[in-house]
Amino acid sequence: MIVVLATIMALYIVLIAAFTVGLRRLPVFEPVTLKPLNSFSILIVFRDEKDNLSVLTKHLEQLDYPKDKFEVILIDDGSEDGSLDLLKSLQNELSTLKMRIYEFKTPSSSPKKDALEMGIKEASFDWIITTDADCVFGPGFLNAYDQFLKEHPAKMVAGPVICATDDSFLHRFQSLDFLSLQGSTMGGFGGKDFIPFLRPFMCNGANICYRKETFLELGGYEGNKEIASGDDVFLLEKMLQSHGNEVYFIKSESALVQTQPKETWRALIEQRKRWASKSTAYKNGFAKTVGILVLFANFSLIVGMVLGITGYMPWIYLGILFVVKLNVDFLLIYNTASIWKQEEAMKSFVMSSFLYPFFVVWVALLSFSGSYEWKGRSFKK
Repeated sequence: MIVVLATIMALYIVLIAAFTVGLRRLPVFEPVTLKPLNSFSILIVFRDEKDNLSVLTKHLEQLDYPKDKFEVILIDDGSEDGSLDLLKSLQNELSTLKMRIYEFKTPSSSPKKDALEMGIKEASFDWIITTDADCVFGPGFLNAYDQFLKEHPAKMVAGPVICATDDSFLHRFQSLDFLSLQGSTMGGFGGKDFIPFLRPFMCNGANICYRKETFLELGGYEGNKEIASGDDVFLLEKMLQSHGNEVYFIKSESALVQTQPKETWRALIEQRKRWASKSTAYKNGFAKTVGILVLFANFSLIVGMVLGITGYMPWIYLGILFVVKLNVDFLLIYNTASIWKQEEAMKSFVMSSFLYPFFVVWVALLSFSGSYEWKGRSFKK
């Protein structure tokens, strides 16, 4: 058993080390201010986001980009907290912002994907950018994408997403988890050309940009609408399969999006259950391999603890496994945190590392139940 656990951990270490190298090799993009070329339709599907809409529209209004070269399409997915009424009142105050509001009322097993498809069909411009109502970004957000697209023949560009954090352990735990996901995402993009087994496999729907024409050519979300979530990863899989050399990641602070953390452990677990539920439908073999290896590596620490308690394995072996994993995780997460200036979250790194194996395994077990909650509604896997 010790040999099995050591083998799993060795494979995990190779993977995370490769992601760290890929992350560091991915070039930083520094946009300059030149004459804007591209036009963008920013799509945001929201449900019960009354507390976030004022902040969101403020950031949209402050975008430093010609107002005739972008539009905002907001789609209400059955809000019950007065979000739609608030947004309509805000629309009247934002006369300089080209903003359209739609209501999605059609019953659906995948409401966000169907609402996005509706918005894409209504979009006026060539480039679609999706984000979420609880996100914020800087004034140079669209300029960064415009300059990047001028230099890269892209069909799709994935962008960075971090989680806001404060002095609470729950928030820092989520921030560290987001940083590990972002590091792995960038590592996949950055290492694909020189590490044979690495390839892009993940992105975040809170910050992706793609051609409307390409989206429609690929049939949108057809083929995975039976799963409520996954509008980001499943689209990435389609893009990679058809236009693999035209899918990029923009490693730029100007293109950074910051999302809000969950306020309770229960809400966090439901979110992660939703994310885990789509993994069984991945067509990307590398994505499945990464998910399985991460799960097994964390599970191996729990197994090692049980073996230590029952006397079947010396504690020193468990200690070695944990310390080695701790160090390789630190390299990936710290390198990512330093890029996005989130080093503050690292002060909870050790405590989070003790908790994380139990968190990952518990979420994986819960995901087998086949159902989860999302925005006050229940969905089946």
